[in-house]
Amino acid sequence: MADYDLTVFSPDEFEEFSRDLLQEKFQIFIESFKTGKDGGIDLRFGGDKSKKVIVQAKRYKNFSSLMTNLKKEVSKVHKLNPSRYIISTTAGLSPANKEAVKNLFAPYILSSEDILGSDDLLNLLSLSRKVEEKYFKLWITSTTILNKVLHSKIYNQSRFELDEIKRQARIYVQNPSFFKAGKILDQHRYIIISGIPGIGKTTLSRMLTLSLLSKGYEEFIYLSDNIDDGYTYFKEDRKQIFLFDDFLGRNFFDAVTLQKNDDKIVKFINTVKNSPDKVLILATREYILNQAKEVYEAFKIHDIEIAKCTLDLSSYTKVSKAKILYNHLFHGEIPNAHLENLLQGKSYQKLINHQNYSPRIIETFIAQKIWNSCAAEDFYKSLKGLFDFPDSVWLHSFENSLDRFSQYVLLVLATLGTPVLLSDLEKAVKEFFKNNGQKLLTYYDPIRFLKSIRELENTFIRTDRDDKGVIAVEYQNPSIYDFLINYLTDKDFIIEDLIGSFKFTDQFHTIFSGTAFAGRITLKEDLVEALADRLEHLESSLATCKMHKYTTRDEFTFTRRKAASYMFLNYLYSNFSANQKIENFVYRQFGNRIVYEIESDSLDYVELMEQLDLNRFTFDHEKVIDAFFCYSENLDDIEVFTRFQEILPEAYNEFVVDGHFIGIAQEAIYSGLEHIGPEEIYEFRNRLDNIMATFPYLDTERHYEELTRRESEYEDYIDHQIEMAQEDRYFNRHDDSRSEDNIISDIFGSLKDS
Repeated sequence: MADYDLTVFSPDEFEEFSRDLLQEKFQIFIESFKTGKDGGIDLRFGGDKSKKVIVQAKRYKNFSSLMTNLKKEVSKVHKLNPSRYIISTTAGLSPANKEAVKNLFAPYILSSEDILGSDDLLNLLSLSRKVEEKYFKLWITSTTILNKVLHSKIYNQSRFELDEIKRQARIYVQNPSFFKAGKILDQHRYIIISGIPGIGKTTLSRMLTLSLLSKGYEEFIYLSDNIDDGYTYFKEDRKQIFLFDDFLGRNFFDAVTLQKNDDKIVKFINTVKNSPDKVLILATREYILNQAKEVYEAFKIHDIEIAKCTLDLSSYTKVSKAKILYNHLFHGEIPNAHLENLLQGKSYQKLINHQNYSPRIIETFIAQKIWNSCAAEDFYKSLKGLFDFPDSVWLHSFENSLDRFSQYVLLVLATLGTPVLLSDLEKAVKEFFKNNGQKLLTYYDPIRFLKSIRELENTFIRTDRDDKGVIAVEYQNPSIYDFLINYLTDKDFIIEDLIGSFKFTDQFHTIFSGTAFAGRITLKEDLVEALADRLEHLESSLATCKMHKYTTRDEFTFTRRKAASYMFLNYLYSNFSANQKIENFVYRQFGNRIVYEIESDSLDYVELMEQLDLNRFTFDHEKVIDAFFCYSENLDDIEVFTRFQEILPEAYNEFVVDGHFIGIAQEAIYSGLEHIGPEEIYEFRNRLDNIMATFPYLDTERHYEELTRRESEYEDYIDHQIEMAQEDRYFNRHDDSRSEDNIISDIFGSLKDS
């Protein structure tokens, strides 16, 4: 028998759980009556009125609190005069406890078997697999499952602390999205969970991960800011879950890191799709996914959205939204006086129906314990203010809880991107106050910086220490990044101060742009000039603060990534080439490194050569061609390489007939063929036909043979593919004629029982 903690349920959830268990036990339909209905009836079944059986579900942690409540029910039960009275409770009960309860309600409780304590309920649960499967939040928080999660081979940036897992599972509200997502994973092996900020993408991703771990998956790999770790830790014949939360990320339009990541992501998706023991969970904000499809070729070509699960407010019924608010309030340890203010006049209905309703707003005001800073009679008013002005969730804390030094630490962090090494954040903060301290009358010192980090910890930021003691910083919540962007927009005087103290290349492009992009700040002409001045000031000492998390089986370490110079220069030229100083800067920098290694940012290298006037440089054309081609590994690389036919035609035409080129090209094409998914076969054939039109002397007989074989397999798969639309039995199992408002009213009737 599983040792589940039944107190993970709210009173409403526990009542439904009791109903389903008793329906299985008695094999009979049980009527549901929420708190407050019919003077104390939670559940009811039986024949005619004289034989009605009443059930009450009581969520209490111990027998003492249970008895205190039951004594208030005695008069109600006498008035109802049922033929039988059954009690279901989360409290553990001894034989003596049961006897005391039986005596309290004599003669309506027929035997001690009609008093079901936690042990009795768990015993019944062990006999009903379908009820156990339905209440996934119950078994996902069991000691057995949590220990498995914590002690399995997990490579997880936050290490999924036990308390955080329990907290999320307690407040999670099961809804059709969870089961829809599960079906998508079953069919495609991967899922893209998209939606607006704060809609619950991360929570759903984590719940899916925990569910899969409980079902036999052996390893969980958390991908922080790129897909590379997925390739590193992909192991054959091992059941693995890959979670890439915010996979297009706060830094998606960071040209320095992600220009080539789109193709890697698509290839990894295809690899997982063809692996029966792997699943991939990706989450992203919807507007970024839409922009990605416009900007990046790989997302245009591949229909990766076939496995998309979009979360929006329509994903939540009104009752689901009410339950999300209720669960947060119930488990939030909020004083009863404050809850009473929210219950007066059913004020909670206005929050549930609010146009800005968002699980993130609810999560944030619970995390900030907003009730500690407002009077009980102002609780509802304070909450509604957060819904009316979502940014105020963070604005109040930013402007009233932080000193000026910590405010600027956060603003500097916004320019760096996360995760970032604590030491790099300190360098950037030090540089900021070195340039602006006199004007702001606020100065840097190391003790003050550490004090600021402690002040920001667990509210705005969180830190993680690797096995060598190196500390990295991230936002506590993705909405903080959105808030900081909104806060800085149009505050040119602050932006100019930030630009004038940049220490790392990342600060030039993490949040600023020369063109309009959602989630970025478009710089005005005078600020672009300030950017140009700062570039020249740091020309000989540019460095990146981009961080890589290197993970082994037993430890992980943070290291700084190698600077991707061509990506940075391409970003500057694409966004700000109208500024003469920046254009000259790009030419100087590119001229200094034109024959450098170009492994990590080859596409940017080619794009720069296509845009720049190459007559302004003196370089060995053959050496550039050879240096670029030696890193070609697949069909994509070959396609990019063909662009040199227009850039350096003479050197290119001489190079491509060499045996060295032919051998590498043929292997690169076959390597690309090995990693494509079934639905990409026909597209790959078209791409290969185009390559053959360019290089007719390549020997691709085995490539076409493999393509034909794979096409035949895919056609067989399509012929036998059956679309199944199965109605979810759990969400339509019981009819309820009451209105949504009445159901919600009944749910909130037990709020103060917490």
